[in-house]
Amino acid sequence: MTGRVYVALDLETTGLDAKRDQIIEIGAVCFQGDHILDRFVTYVNPARTIPLRVQQMTGIRNSDIADAPTLADIAPELLAFVRSDVVAIVAHNASFDIGFLRAAGIQFHRPILDTFELATILLPTMSSYSLGALCQSLSISMTQAHRALTDAEAAAQLFMVLRQRLYSLPSATLYTILESGEGADWPPLMLFEAAVQPSLFDRTGPREQWPAPPTPGYTRFIDITTPLPDDYPIQQQVEASVIEHFFAADGPLAQQFGPGYEARSGQVQMAQQVVQALNRGDHLLVEAGTGTGKSLAYLMPAALWSVANHRRVVIATNTIPLQEQLLNREIPRLQQLLHQSGQPAPQAALLKGRNNYLCTRRLHAWRTSRRLSAAELTLLAKVLIWLPHTTTGDVSELFLASPVERALWQQICSDQATCTPERCGGQHTHHTTTTQTGADASTTGDFFYHAHQQAERAHLLIVNHALLIADLATGGRVLPPYSHLIVDEAHRLDEAATTQLTYRLEWPWVLALLQRLSAEGRLLPHLRRLGQADEVIERVTRALPHSAARVEAALPGFRERLLYFAQHQNEVRRDAGYTQQLYLNSAKRTQAQWGQIELEWDQLRTTLQVIQEQLAQLIQRLTALQWWHTEPYAIALSEVQSMGAQLQEVVAQMDSIIWQDGGGDAEHKVTWLEINEAGTDVSLLVAPLYVNEILEKSLVLQQRTIVLTGATLRTGSGFSFMRERLGLWHATTFTVDSPFDYQQSVLLYMPRDLPMPDHPRYQQAVERAIIDAALATGGRSLALFTSYAQLRATAEAIRSELDRAGITVLEHGASSRSRLLREYRRLDKAVLLGTRSFWEGVDLPGDELQCLLIVRLPFAVPSDPVVAARCAELENSFSDYMLPDAILRFRQGFGRLIRRTTDRGVVVLLDSRLWRKEYGSAFLESLPTCTTSQAPLANLGEEITNWLF
Repeated sequence: MTGRVYVALDLETTGLDAKRDQIIEIGAVCFQGDHILDRFVTYVNPARTIPLRVQQMTGIRNSDIADAPTLADIAPELLAFVRSDVVAIVAHNASFDIGFLRAAGIQFHRPILDTFELATILLPTMSSYSLGALCQSLSISMTQAHRALTDAEAAAQLFMVLRQRLYSLPSATLYTILESGEGADWPPLMLFEAAVQPSLFDRTGPREQWPAPPTPGYTRFIDITTPLPDDYPIQQQVEASVIEHFFAADGPLAQQFGPGYEARSGQVQMAQQVVQALNRGDHLLVEAGTGTGKSLAYLMPAALWSVANHRRVVIATNTIPLQEQLLNREIPRLQQLLHQSGQPAPQAALLKGRNNYLCTRRLHAWRTSRRLSAAELTLLAKVLIWLPHTTTGDVSELFLASPVERALWQQICSDQATCTPERCGGQHTHHTTTTQTGADASTTGDFFYHAHQQAERAHLLIVNHALLIADLATGGRVLPPYSHLIVDEAHRLDEAATTQLTYRLEWPWVLALLQRLSAEGRLLPHLRRLGQADEVIERVTRALPHSAARVEAALPGFRERLLYFAQHQNEVRRDAGYTQQLYLNSAKRTQAQWGQIELEWDQLRTTLQVIQEQLAQLIQRLTALQWWHTEPYAIALSEVQSMGAQLQEVVAQMDSIIWQDGGGDAEHKVTWLEINEAGTDVSLLVAPLYVNEILEKSLVLQQRTIVLTGATLRTGSGFSFMRERLGLWHATTFTVDSPFDYQQSVLLYMPRDLPMPDHPRYQQAVERAIIDAALATGGRSLALFTSYAQLRATAEAIRSELDRAGITVLEHGASSRSRLLREYRRLDKAVLLGTRSFWEGVDLPGDELQCLLIVRLPFAVPSDPVVAARCAELENSFSDYMLPDAILRFRQGFGRLIRRTTDRGVVVLLDSRLWRKEYGSAFLESLPTCTTSQAPLANLGEEITNWLF
């Protein structure tokens, strides 16, 4: 047997905090090549009880560890197990396991190889990188998850598979990573070195070229070669009879779907309204209830009309799942249907913000301009291994696990300031140049321009709300020209617009900007080299570091002043443990401390203006020297221009935040401070008070046709609230009711003896209701909360009783939403507790969800700065803003239960304000007609059983 020897290990613990929690089980395997040499497993006595959620997950009970040895007793045996010829320790999410062992004083003095990190590098397209998901995808046996020895063996087997993947990489990729990592302390380098045959890795001879990406493009869509002009004359209307034909009981759709197809009159009505709006150039607001089939109801007429008239239709969604549904399911189905019917099929494309796309020119410059750190090498390896396979260059295909990686991506993605079609927009080219240390390879190409070319040729262009608003904010410089727009999930457009138009100033970003102008930065010496002793360039680049240093020296004091001000406000808690927001209203601005902040900003601003003036002088000189004409001069000029523009915006936005100096529209802005979770830093933010006028002027009125749709757009019986929020005063409205028979499928249960939410016994009643509902349905329940604090308290309170019934409690916050939903679907018996993001976009059809519990009415948080500012402007803020906003959210939550015609279930309302407050009727009247029951809370389990079974 030959090869290196490794030890893979795994721990089970009482919690996630190495400082407070304890180890309860250790498992380890020693292996060489593909063979397990030895195993080690033991319980560990933590000198405390095991939390119930850990017992549920691991199956380890307190009785198992009662007589187990302590960690101190086990340590010598564990250290001896890692014998002298072991070259590295292997673990999945190694920082967790190694962190616990180091906290206990156990050190192996070996490199640590993390199979999680290796998998994100070598398997870039996986949907999940949990140990269980990876083992399932790679057919690795895993008999009992969340047990130390089983997980250690699985990590070892996973490592073996990943090592083989690494050994099969192209030599060009291996060479580039090894060269970039020379001298770095990055444990995976030992694997890359082992994968290269020494005879091939000759630093003095020529190497293979940079790994080449394939030609970008959405190959699954029909290609057309010329862009669609937005001013192409509209020549042909799509008749309503054509729409009726496609949706008819014996039409093309019925033939495609087969015997299960059921014609829906509401879907046909909506499709006819959409095609009429496209034909006439109307503005339309459509509420389409759950089960209408609204996606196809707007896609079909949009496809027929855009192809017939050679005009682009932009479709904007808020969520990624809906985008994926349109691109991966609905549009291919529609294309096939039209092709089979003898109709021309539309070209479709997805476009994202440019920072989602890789620029290989920037990647090469970044890689060759510095000695890379371990985090940078991880990102480089991910990108180089992914690059030969991606056709889109879209970062969503990569798994960037940390904020550090996401920040590093900004240095290699497409950049508005330095990427241009001339520099980056051509086809990918590859060339090799020989240097003293061998050959260096580079490739040029910005995937954003390829995506934009696809967008220009598309009949149906899919974007998200954020990109739609970004295009609006830049005056149409992001998307190809369009005048026909469909907005799905329109109830989220107001929020998306507010978020997108919010400016956030964070000090680490400002410092990074200033450090680029420091004496140690790369930019200024580079400018001097290019300038070849030009007097102005020499003088300004020598002066800029001193100006930047003065600002850097002044920033800490200004930051401390802001933080001190925030921490000493009554509504801010010093030990909150979560992000807090402080609305800078007039009462805050009249405090003496704020006056001091204004004075300090004035002083800081003066120094920043000096830098602005110096950059302006530099830009003027570089422009006069025609640096815009050729590379690398043009790139350097663009970088200086970008820095000048960013600094100018910092000063302007800070004026708006600190002084409320925003010109004539200052009174229409909201400013606030945001304190981080640790309470150690503060960010500054400014947002528009309202976005309706912006949306009306810059979006709605710019469109010949705009269709806004969603499942919940009305409050009560009208659209007035949505009209007001989105600037849709002149739009025609239309409602398509859900085809579901809610009276037969939904029991709406209201416990008449439930205390009010501010009553001491209220929380106990909520816990009892969730337990009874979960027991009655065997899990299969979703409880929607409005606060994490109440959710966590409820989870801890109900876990013990449900555990005895074999029902697992899954709580939002313990893992990501997507992972929780996967776990919920996998388990036979589970109850899921979710907060705001679970109120919409969750699809659990059939028996997956039988009981939905709405714990509290989803009113907006009154202390939220935007909410507080909007309410302050209104004479009756509750009825005009808070109430209709909550009704929309309430309807979204209700919509989680019934997803198919055959679904049946119970909605339990646990906020007695619904039947005890006058405004409660507005919520109840917004729901479809259901079977209702008002009975004691004690009857809940029986009522659920009678309804379902």
